[in-house]
Parts: sequence; C-alpha cells; structure tokens
Amino acid sequence: MPAGRYRVRALKEREGRTPPNLPRDTLLFGDGSYVEASADTQLGRVTVGAGYTFLDATFQSPETLNGESNSSNDAGGGLEGSIEIEPGARMPLIPRHVFKAFGEVTIRSNVFVDLGLVSASSSYARGNENNAHQPDGTYYLGDGATPGYAVVNLGARYQLTPRIGILLQVNNLFDREYATASQLGVNGFTNANTFIARPFPSSGGEFPLRHGTFVAPGAPTTLWVGARLTL
Repeated sequence: MPAGRYRVRALKEREGRTPPNLPRDTLLFGDGSYVEASADTQLGRVTVGAGYTFLDATFQSPETLNGESNSSNDAGGGLEGSIEIEPGARMPLIPRHVFKAFGEVTIRSNVFVDLGLVSASSSYARGNENNAHQPDGTYYLGDGATPGYAVVNLGARYQLTPRIGILLQVNNLFDREYATASQLGVNGFTNANTFIARPFPSSGGEFPLRHGTFVAPGAPTTLWVGARLTL
C-alpha cells in the first residue's frame, strides 16, 4: 500500500489587484500526503478489484491572489479585490478521495464482459484557493466547488483469434451529468440567457459584476466499437 508525503512549488503570475510589491513570478508552496490501496481477486469466471486514493493537498505558504470572483475578496459586493490564502487551505481542483472498482466476467473462453466504477469526491474551484467563497444569490452564484461524482462504464471483448479482438465500450452508462473541474469567473448572462455587461449600478465609480462557478462537464453516454491487434 503506497503512502507518502510530497512538496510542490508552482509559479504564480501577478494579475489584477494582487499587490504590486509581489514579484511577477511568485512561488506558491504546497504540501500534502497520500495513501493508495488496491486489491483484486478471481472467483471462478469472475475477476473483481478496487482501488482507493486519499490525497490531502494544501497550501503551506501565506499568499495574496486576485480574487475578483471570490465572495470573500477584500472589495466585496461584486467588485474586483484580492483574497488571502492561509497555510492549510486545500488546493483547488484536487479531490481528496478517488475510488475505482471493476468486475470482469468470462462468458466463454473468448468472450468477456466488464463493468467499472470511477468516483471522486468534491474539490474546490480555481479562484477559491482560500476555500472561503460563499454564494449570495446576487453578486456571486455557485458554491465555488466541483461536486463529487460516480460514473459507471460497461465494456465487452470478443477475441476472434489469439491476436485479434473486437471491443465494445459504453462510457457513462447511466448518462449521469457531472463535472470534473470548475473555476470562478465573471458571468454576464442572466437566467433568461440575455447578456448584460453591467447588471448593477455604479458603486464608488466602479460597476459591480455578477460572478458564477463555471464547470467542465463530463462526457455524456458514449458508445464506441474498436479492434485490437496484438503483434
């Protein structure tokens, strides 16, 4: 069962209202620990297995970042401001838990059917590095995180000859709607799908904007057929 700790360094480009005393390329330090476990076994014609990964990735250095779409920024009210990252805040886009499981059944000596599950826990959106974003229903929409998900895939394989096989694969068998990543950003569209660049009146010479959580959607049900040639 692999386990360990790691440390990463990432370059951040200064943008927006990040204080000008920071160098353009600033090192962000991250730290974390991980545990991986997996097992599989064969029961007659059935082979089953599962794997689990725990990944705890956190910031280890205090930092100030552009947080224009984060509700906790120092300007607030839909205006552009900065956010403060404290050591221990979870890094965005990295789920803490990932679980996979599979089962394969040998129907005949040359016919195989397999079922697989891929799941991941929620993760913070990019732009929510301080883990403090909260929607208010007016200036900020969306909870600043990618929800957890689980997807089931189905496959089949027919071995025509020892070297040639026909493959059938159905990904996202139950056509589940899910997202794999998310990011906070300005959203100029209303619920009626109309675009308004400045939806709110001026505040102190600045125009507040509406912000949302944009997601990277997972693929819907996908069916494909292929062939495998073993040389």
